[in-house]
Amino acid sequence: MAVYQILLVISILFMLILLFLIALKSKKKQIHYAVMAIAVSLLTWNTSVLCYITFSGIPWVLAVSEKMYFIGIIFVSLATLFTSLIFVHTRIKFSWKYALLFVVPFVSLAVLFTNSHHNFFYKTFSLIPSEQDFRFYFSVHTVYSYLCIGIGLFYLLHYSVKNFGFFSRQAMLIFGGILISLIADTFSTFHIFDWSAAVENIVFSVTAILFILAIVKLDFLNIVPIALHKVVNIISDAYVVFSEEYEIVDFNNAFITNWDGVSRKAGICEVIKRGCPGFDKDQFIHKVRTSVCEQTTISMEMQCPSRDGARYYQSEITPVIFKNNHVGTIMLIKDITEHKKNLEEVIMLNEKLRSLAMKDWLTQTYNRYFFDERLEQEIDRVSKMQNCEYEAIKAGNNFGLIMFDIDYFKVYNDLNGHQAGDELLQTLVNVVKESLCSNGILCRYGGEEFVVICCQTSAEGVKNTAEKIRKSLEEYEFKYQDTQPNGNLTVSIGVAYYAQPCLKKNDLIQMADQNLYLAKNTGKNKVVFRQFV
Repeated sequence: MAVYQILLVISILFMLILLFLIALKSKKKQIHYAVMAIAVSLLTWNTSVLCYITFSGIPWVLAVSEKMYFIGIIFVSLATLFTSLIFVHTRIKFSWKYALLFVVPFVSLAVLFTNSHHNFFYKTFSLIPSEQDFRFYFSVHTVYSYLCIGIGLFYLLHYSVKNFGFFSRQAMLIFGGILISLIADTFSTFHIFDWSAAVENIVFSVTAILFILAIVKLDFLNIVPIALHKVVNIISDAYVVFSEEYEIVDFNNAFITNWDGVSRKAGICEVIKRGCPGFDKDQFIHKVRTSVCEQTTISMEMQCPSRDGARYYQSEITPVIFKNNHVGTIMLIKDITEHKKNLEEVIMLNEKLRSLAMKDWLTQTYNRYFFDERLEQEIDRVSKMQNCEYEAIKAGNNFGLIMFDIDYFKVYNDLNGHQAGDELLQTLVNVVKESLCSNGILCRYGGEEFVVICCQTSAEGVKNTAEKIRKSLEEYEFKYQDTQPNGNLTVSIGVAYYAQPCLKKNDLIQMADQNLYLAKNTGKNKVVFRQFV
């Protein structure tokens, strides 16, 4: 008997450890209390057997142990059923239908505590099956207990298979532990083996070990065990699983709602093609094969016609790999129509903001900030080209700077008003743009002063462009130009050419400004060109 006693003590310790681990959790859910009910029932049952063996010569201990023995058995089956129900549904709301489950256990308790008067439960109690003399109500109790445990195990097994994944490993630990105990109890109840009832209690300690393993290793009870089929039906994104033959295996409600002709065994390509006539089947198959080979998720976008215009879908294709074998593919389809529209609006807004940041609000030419950035880029580009061994290419990639302002602009403003001056600047910009080639960048430098970056232009080309600007403005009929001191509206132009990579931005601007000043002070309405050497 010493071995039985040692193993029973170990099993009781496991029950206490299980209760302690659950008690440590600060926020307990229904599933915690359900498992605690199992642990308390098993603890009561094991303690009664240990006491019955250890204190066999004390009558009152034997009497109490008999009652505790059956109390533990009565409630362990009910606790198992409730554990499985909560595992499946996450949370249950207690109502009269659940209250009915307690009718038989309470009747069993009543029969048990009055057994000495009628012997309906048992006549002779013993831990050895061949020495037991159970009566008719014990059969009622046994059928009900096995029914509760059987339904509980069915729920756990069914939903662990349905969920296959993280939760299924947890469920299988519970199922395995209870199944082992159930087998041992069946052998004892139906006298298949005439062993001590203590064996049943010891076997039940294995259940406790598996429960503790679930808590420590798989973090059982710390995650709400929501059924996978419920999760995928709640999410708004369409979800579909298809086989290697591209036949639909499973799907959620969102997929049925958004796509026509959905059914198991239907071809996934045909279903998508029905909703998206422009769907590229070959590209889709290629992406599926790529995701399988690389064992990664691959995205693709689909466009489908609708009453409100085109709708856009983003699909994520993920292979299901089991033991290094491809067994199917999961496809998650998200409607990104609103996102795409919002993105287009953001892009347009960003372009507008970018334009506002780079453009002068009055003339709509590039502003001083853009000019400084672009000039630096051009200088860097030309500097890098100096490593080229072909002189013709290096020369063709040099650039020039044309700086000009309006002659007697202050007089024009004073005589005609600032509004007329603003209109003059706008008109002047339009005339100059017509004189520029495609690689000329016009910027407003400040006030009535403008600058043109002539990219990839020879020195002669920069000079000709400057003269073209001067002449086109001289010949244009500007409003109020006859009020100018020389009877016409003209500009003075200073030109600098960049051909030396050692020069800096400020040096080039200073040279163009000096040439502009020289043009202003030597008669105006002229181009002054000097090249850096």
